[in-house]
Amino acid sequence: MPVRRDDDEPSLRSRWLGQRFRELREDLGLTLRFVAGHVGVEFADLAACERGQRRLLKSETVKALLDLYRVFEQAERDHLLRLARDAFRLPRWEGNFDGPDLDTSMLDYLWLESVAERVRCYSATLIPELVRTPAYVESVVRREFESAASDAQMAWWVQTYHDRQTFNGGPPIEVRAVVAESVLRRSVDGAGRTLPEQLEYLAKTADARRTQVRVLPAAARYVPGSDGSFTLFDLPAPYPRLAACTSHAHGLAVHDERTAEQYAHVFDRLCAAALDPTESASLISRLATDPTT
Repeated sequence: MPVRRDDDEPSLRSRWLGQRFRELREDLGLTLRFVAGHVGVEFADLAACERGQRRLLKSETVKALLDLYRVFEQAERDHLLRLARDAFRLPRWEGNFDGPDLDTSMLDYLWLESVAERVRCYSATLIPELVRTPAYVESVVRREFESAASDAQMAWWVQTYHDRQTFNGGPPIEVRAVVAESVLRRSVDGAGRTLPEQLEYLAKTADARRTQVRVLPAAARYVPGSDGSFTLFDLPAPYPRLAACTSHAHGLAVHDERTAEQYAHVFDRLCAAALDPTESASLISRLATDPTT
């Protein structure tokens, strides 16, 4: 069952919350010791909160801090209260016995996906997660878990992908993806039965209004930065404008500010090198029918 990690590893959410609290406090010229005494919390807990470490503050304490820091504009109050509530937990994704243990970086990724106005991604190895079919999801999970996943666990994965693709019943967001041509030819189930159905689905969504998929052809010149997959999240105010996630052997790396801007520049270059949406849909359709095209 998914469990909360009890170490002090900061999450992206807790770092943003701590940074904003520190800015508000320093703008007023207040010391940590004064603020801790004023709102009735331990100095060490408040200091850890500003560093983004795992010291959860009660909702009443967060509200007292916002009052002390003169944050009365409702949008920012709501934003900071949500960050405080979700700093280390996302109840929507935790607590199911059939689900995996989601680490801090994966919860950051899911949280970013839930608040983003637009998701942009480059996929160098697999079909992008937000446009995968259930059969493709199952094939990838079985490969990752070496066929050890139970039927109940597999059902959790398939349902999770469905919920993410429908944005958990919330308003749909804009999805823009660039996919390496080799991804469209890569079987994920050994027998090759999953891929044609996945490509047919992808061709239908490649040039949709909400979802747009563009293919980086094998003949395209090398684009610096295209060695690995990444996802960009365009965020609404008052969050920072951009965040980016990249994969590594032990999970995900979450980047913000300058590094995220660099990934945005790479994505623009990939779009310039890729086929346009109509050409991409045509190529995907041909590959669904004849993989040797």
